[in-house]
Amino acid sequence: MMQREFGQNGAALPVLGLGCSRIGSLGNRVPMREIRALLERALDLGVNLLDTANIYGQGDSEREIGRLLAGRRDRAFVVTKVGKRFSRKMRLMRPLKPLLKPLLATKSAKSAVVGQRDANLATDFSPEHITAAAEDSLRRLNFDSVDALLLHSPSATEITPAAGDALAALKKAGKVRHFGISCDDLPALKAALEIPGVELLELPLDVIDAAIEMRLSDVIRKRSIGVLAREVIRLQPGVPASRALQQAASRAPVTSVILGTSSVGHLEEAVSVLAGTGRAGQGSSMSATTGR
Repeated sequence: MMQREFGQNGAALPVLGLGCSRIGSLGNRVPMREIRALLERALDLGVNLLDTANIYGQGDSEREIGRLLAGRRDRAFVVTKVGKRFSRKMRLMRPLKPLLKPLLATKSAKSAVVGQRDANLATDFSPEHITAAAEDSLRRLNFDSVDALLLHSPSATEITPAAGDALAALKKAGKVRHFGISCDDLPALKAALEIPGVELLELPLDVIDAAIEMRLSDVIRKRSIGVLAREVIRLQPGVPASRALQQAASRAPVTSVILGTSSVGHLEEAVSVLAGTGRAGQGSSMSATTGR
């Protein structure tokens, strides 16, 4: 898998990363044994960038990644995110997931759960919460340090110097190697670029395109900031999935494209495409939902 460098010290990431938001999710009907096989296959293929967050699967995404890398920590570059948190009600649901999953077979039931989840998500980008959440993530991952820690979709007003200082303190303490921000819109990206020491950004494809148009991509390049591109299939409607991945990877500031999938076949197809051996034609089997 081709690597691209970012940061001041020449760290490198594969052009394709695996999005891990579905691991442990109530709405994901894929058995955990298949998810674990997917993670193993990703490492075998050189897709060693794993993108997770503390809320994914109510923490179970981080736990599974920690289990995967036990005794072989150096096999993957793990990105996790903090700043969102579930209500106490949603946290209490985690032990009930094995009982609840069979009840969520219908699309309407899954939609109801997603609605409840979103309604019960709060944000907290205070220095105290950032520090505590990072420590909690390290415990779930069973790591001494995480490769990258990002603030999880803060608004522009939530990206404060105090939040940046908290991230920098975690890096100085050896808890994180790189830090940055996952931004949902252009104002958040502009605010993120005001934070000293940011080395990694995670951006939807439309924000990347806006950054290119406004020449913010020049700032990103000059500062050697890595860019993880997300939602690259959903935000290119009508474009075959394989072609969408290629087009996203070709954007000037993009370091890695994040593919969210539970399918080994989709992952292998994406690797083939981005290695230059796949065909970006209408026959792609990946669906638009695999780009999240």
